[in-house]
Amino acid sequence: MRKFLEGFNAVILMFIFLITVITVIARVFLKIPTSWSLGLSEYFFIFLVFIGSAASMKDESHIKITVLMDHLSEGVQKIFRNIGRILMIFFFIPFVIGSYQNMKWNWTVGFPTAVWMKIGYMYLILFISGIIALFYLCINIYNSMVVKKSHSSDQEVYHDRNSYN
Repeated sequence: MRKFLEGFNAVILMFIFLITVITVIARVFLKIPTSWSLGLSEYFFIFLVFIGSAASMKDESHIKITVLMDHLSEGVQKIFRNIGRILMIFFFIPFVIGSYQNMKWNWTVGFPTAVWMKIGYMYLILFISGIIALFYLCINIYNSMVVKKSHSSDQEVYHDRNSYN
């Protein structure tokens, strides 16, 4: 699934690039205003950030500050990682519920400068990314608490990212 999400983000990034190129050509050379381009680029950027964030939950490759964690034993690090993961669930559940409700309420509301683009689409992406993030979060909790690692804790995941596809 992560490969699919990364491919989706590559397509979204290409759309952002194309919108920017079209905007520059239209404004500079053709002297045509493109009021729709900024809002559409912002939407696509939101898609890019939230889908990318959900994909990075698989191997927990988000930016983090580990100064204190690096000085703890592996067992204590594992406990703190699991506490953090469990606390994240209390963020993601309201996030998913709220994005679903907003998606339903705004599904037919058109974007002011591009009527064919519905505001509900943005909340759909937020809803999907929240579900994916929750899925990966639960998998990571399960793997850390239940699955037996061969010689050490789940510390391997954090030090060898290239082998975790």
